[in-house]
Amino acid sequence: MSHPARYAERAGDACAGCRNPRVVNRRIFAFLGFAALLSGCKDPQPQGSSNANQFVRGSVDVVVKSVRVYAATQNSVQGDTIYVVAFTYTNNLGLELSPAINHFVFEDEQKVRHAGLEGGSYLLAGISNDFSVMKRGESRDFTVGFSVYQNTTGTLFYDPT
Repeated sequence: MSHPARYAERAGDACAGCRNPRVVNRRIFAFLGFAALLSGCKDPQPQGSSNANQFVRGSVDVVVKSVRVYAATQNSVQGDTIYVVAFTYTNNLGLELSPAINHFVFEDEQKVRHAGLEGGSYLLAGISNDFSVMKRGESRDFTVGFSVYQNTTGTLFYDPT
């Protein structure tokens, strides 16, 4: 038997199982089961995810641009997760205002207030905001962190008091 003929026999033998419907069905079901298993392992909210805007709603003066979700480096009284929120704030208070980071408040659905964080985590390092006086009607972009519990939802607003 020549070399090409031996190759054809081997190729035919390897494919012989493919013609058997039971073997084909088992392979298909095994593949579909494996694919379903992998799709079920998806993390619902991966670290640093920006697809978290459903957690933070803006108020009349706040337009939320993005939310990044991180596990806190250590648990605190306020929560085990840090939301780093980028938003635009418009001063509609009727007077000039020097904004303070801890006056940005995230109020969750249980009416628990979480004040904006200035530090306390490496996740907030390097964030800078402009805290110069804002005139009435002026808008400005801010990035602020909030310590909350995982999957907390609520509203972000500015509390001048």
